[in-house]
Order: sequence, then C-alpha cells, then structure tokens
Amino acid sequence: MKWPPLLFAFLMLDSHLPVGAQVTNAVTTTASAFVCTGSPNYDGGADLTGLNFGDAGSLAIAPASSSKGEFQTLLQFTLAPGLAQFNATYGSNHWYVSGLALQFTSNYGVAGVQPNNPIFNAVSGGRFVVEWLADNDWQQGAGSPNLPATDGVCYDDLPVLLAQPRTMLCTNAYAPPGNNIPVVWPLPLNPHVLAEFTSGGAVTFRLYAADQQIGYLFNSAYYGRGNQPFFLVVGSPLLTILSATFTNGGFVLTGTGGVSARYKIQATTNLMTSPWQTIGTTTTDTTGFLQFSDPAALSPQRYYRLSQ
Repeated sequence: MKWPPLLFAFLMLDSHLPVGAQVTNAVTTTASAFVCTGSPNYDGGADLTGLNFGDAGSLAIAPASSSKGEFQTLLQFTLAPGLAQFNATYGSNHWYVSGLALQFTSNYGVAGVQPNNPIFNAVSGGRFVVEWLADNDWQQGAGSPNLPATDGVCYDDLPVLLAQPRTMLCTNAYAPPGNNIPVVWPLPLNPHVLAEFTSGGAVTFRLYAADQQIGYLFNSAYYGRGNQPFFLVVGSPLLTILSATFTNGGFVLTGTGGVSARYKIQATTNLMTSPWQTIGTTTTDTTGFLQFSDPAALSPQRYYRLSQ
C-alpha cells in the first residue's frame, strides 16, 4: 500500500475481538462414570467405594449425608474434533475460544421423584461444583448399577486423581427443570481448559455436591438418545482488517468484526510518548462489516488501533 506524503497509519488489533458468526462445537463424552460410597439405605450394599459404574445410563451428584450416600461424577471429553473444526472454519491461529459450557439432560428431572434404580437418591435441587482435573489417566469401566465391576474408576481412586493439579471452575444451583429438558452450565475461560482444547487433547471434569440438598441425576452417553452430556465450545474468528486508505483528505478504515458489535477507534501521533485517544466509535452491520472515516488525519503521522 502506498501512503501519501507525511501520513503513515499503523493498525493495531486487539487479540480478543470477535468476527462474524460464531461456531459452537458440541463434544460428547469420551468417558464418564459416577463413583459412590453406598449406604445402609441401599439394599445393594453399604460399601460401594471399590466398585465401578462406568456403563450406567445415568450420572449422579449427591452429598455424603444423603440417604443413598455420596455420588460424584467424572466426565472426560476428547477435544481434537473441535480443534479441527475451528481450524477448518477459520484457518489455523485465526480464531479464539469465546465460550465454554456443559450441557446435561435427565429423564429424571422432576423434584422428589425416586429414579427407577434404588441405588440413586431422590431428585432434589441444590448446589454442585464443577472442577477441572489435570489427570486424564482414568478408565470408564464397564460396571452398571445392576452389575458393578472393578475394571474402571471407583470412589477409592479419587485420592490419586485429586493428588494431581486441579482447579474449581464454578458452583452452580440446580433446580429440577422437568424430564428431558437440557440445562446448560456456563464455564469460565479457564487457562487449563483452554490449553487442553488448543492442544487437541482431552479434558476431565469432576462434579460433586456443594450443599446437603442436591440430588442431581442426568443421562450418560451410554443412555444416549441425544440426552448425553455435551461439552460446548464456542469459537470466534479474530478481527480482520480489509483496507486502510487515505481518500479525499481523510483516512478510511474498513474491516469485519462481530455482528452488530461496537468498537472504539483510538489514535496517537507517537507510540512512545503520546497516549492513545479515542477519536470515535463504529458499529458493525448485520454482516460484521465496519467502516470508519477520520477527516482529521492531517498530522505528519498518526497511528490507529481498534478496541472492543
């Protein structure tokens, strides 16, 4: 691009600006299992800590004080397909993750209902924690409530899993929504989770009770039928400059950004000594196109940047 005499524009991009339509990748579980303690109130056994239930049709969360004992859930998702989708859609290194969430659906979603298998507690609202685990080296196993196994993860394995790095992501309030109604639980943009996604590896979440009331039962991938757990990853492309020209005595900048998104245009005459000043704003149209004209671009040099 040839600039007219005495004018040079330096365009800076905010590294977290969205562009155009977002893409959501819905990843289903690679492995999942509930682990539980058992209780004298469950005829199948007072001590279930050494047994595996990886092939159960449901996953569960309940506190140790509950009638049927404590339940925790482990979920693992393989992330390579989502990474490949974003690279194919936007190009490698031309996108960023703008949202994360988990989605669960239950065919036992009514408060007070006792699930068909007596191993589980009655459905009850309450609070639960979602935690990221660094340890992805656990096996789902083939046990079920009617036929427990010992070939996969069990409650007794938790100390080993929890000895590795882990981070609490969020605490959520569950209110039974009814049967077969998906519930989406937003997650923070945690750097550990983002690193695992951008490397195309796997991610493990642990879900456990945060109060004494919760009795959350939701379907596993083994149950399927569209009600399995999903890890939702939202990808957005980075900001793109289309043109930067000096026309009719003014500087004109065009580009693409988020649909109907508002951006600040800032300028300075010296990157080392002068502060950035906001000289205007622009809002993209319904296609993500933006344009800004600066009729005051008359100084010997001026630098521009866009900011959300």
